[in-house]
Amino acid sequence: MAEQAIGRNAGPSMTRSSRLASWGLLVAVAALVLTPLGALFYGAVRSHSPGSRKGVFTFANIDAVYGGLFTGGWTQVATLNSIALAVPVMIISCAIGVFLAWAIARTDLPGRRIFEGAFLLPMLYSPLVGVIGWSVLADPRAGLINTLWSTITGLSDPLVNVYSYGGIIWVMVFYFVPYAFVLNVGTFRQMDPSLEEAASMSGANLWRRLTQITLPIMLGSTAAAALFIFTLALEQFAIPGFLGSHIHFDSLAHAIYLRTNAYPIDLPGAAAAGTLLMLLAAVGLYLYRRLTRHSERFITVTARGFKPALMPLGKMRPVLTAILVLIFFVSTALPLAAVVLRALMPVRTTGLDLASLSFLNFATLFQAQDILLGLKNSVYLAAGTATICVLIGLILSYRMVRLKSPAMSAIDYLVAMPIGIPGTVFGLGMLWAFVGSPLYLTVWILLLAFVTRYLVYGVRTLGNGVMQIDKALEEAATVAGATPARTFLFVNVPLLKPVITSVWLLIFMIVMREISASVILYGVDSVTMPILTWGYLLDGFYGMASALAVVQLLIVGTIVILFRWAFGSDVKSRAVA
Repeated sequence: MAEQAIGRNAGPSMTRSSRLASWGLLVAVAALVLTPLGALFYGAVRSHSPGSRKGVFTFANIDAVYGGLFTGGWTQVATLNSIALAVPVMIISCAIGVFLAWAIARTDLPGRRIFEGAFLLPMLYSPLVGVIGWSVLADPRAGLINTLWSTITGLSDPLVNVYSYGGIIWVMVFYFVPYAFVLNVGTFRQMDPSLEEAASMSGANLWRRLTQITLPIMLGSTAAAALFIFTLALEQFAIPGFLGSHIHFDSLAHAIYLRTNAYPIDLPGAAAAGTLLMLLAAVGLYLYRRLTRHSERFITVTARGFKPALMPLGKMRPVLTAILVLIFFVSTALPLAAVVLRALMPVRTTGLDLASLSFLNFATLFQAQDILLGLKNSVYLAAGTATICVLIGLILSYRMVRLKSPAMSAIDYLVAMPIGIPGTVFGLGMLWAFVGSPLYLTVWILLLAFVTRYLVYGVRTLGNGVMQIDKALEEAATVAGATPARTFLFVNVPLLKPVITSVWLLIFMIVMREISASVILYGVDSVTMPILTWGYLLDGFYGMASALAVVQLLIVGTIVILFRWAFGSDVKSRAVA
């Protein structure tokens, strides 16, 4: 039976036209992915901005960036700051995320499904929501928490200060906790409980079972999640960029942004620094892939059947429930409430006057000339990127699974490359590649960048769906006289409908909150909602920024609810995975 199953799912021998099509797809994907990367390295060895007639080849920028790491150059402090943020964010985020994953997946905690949805809520909005919320709460002079503290104690010194090294870590941690949770909760659910049950029968209490059995088994999954979050934290632009600017704490990603947007503009220096940030991110991704490549060392699902058992908490149930409620309140509910509150406050005050709340910021927002343009661009870009990635992903994933060849294997590798490149760096490469072209500073260059960067979600996820379809169904359609195209449209596509909708929704949400690449590439007519929010924050219009963040959250939340209603709860689980 096993041999028959393998035979049914093995790819057929490729015809000459099919081989030519595969190589044609490889050339197209290579041009899509490698053009901005090649342009980035080209820019790093140029003396002037793209298009300048004075530009010559030089290694001065490379020497200033890499040599400056050891001689006190501008990249030294920025790089050390980025690493100094990424390491504690990685450790704390993983500690909280693994704890949440264990509590929801492995214990008899009441309301587990509610908690799971609550802790995934931050994945719906951009990091700027956390920046706004904690600025309202923990501003050292006018933050609501500090105002309340001063009123109660009479002390003038602030209790908390979001504009500090610790404040930046605090906001980044709660932005990345959902990633650590998602990357570990599935492994906890698939873990064979027999070892824990044996330890319990031997008299081990909850703490000993957790520290000596569960966590050591989870070491591989946890370490992989930690390396992944380390890479994401290195490329994080918005949180350290805005909060750190108040105390002159600059990260490498934000320093690259400044060299592309602040006078004097230094695009060659930014390109050279981009190669450094890409190298740092590549180290983390390399270690992550090496660890996941040898995941058989950490097998938790075996051929022996088992029924996943929930660990009884006993008297610890109310304690653990209270801890999770507190984490949700601090990480999500409190900053979200602060954003909504600030959106309803016409003027920033040191106190809280509920009688003065109004919709003035929303009214002013929708009177602005650029808000409708930003809203339209964001929705069009998100929907367009999701649709294109799904369509291309269907074609590529099907050919990768059914028509295996060296060309398709190379495509599988190429489409995964952009997701490992920091957004600011990828945007910079696109800028160098297309400056002076009709795409430059238009919505089309944003669409091209997003499709290139997020195509991997469509290819990989849809590929997993294609592998689950028995090829015997396609063979039956062929015997009945269906052409390959008709078989694909009327057999594969309907069966892949849940996966297609999940991928579309996932990419839509990602693009709606994207800012790292778009902040490098946008123009006057191609602004998006995250870009407008960033601009309002920089200009000090916190009320407008808060109102726009609420509008963006409502749009994404409405789309998610509509998809859940139309396609069922399976969409959520697949999109999260």
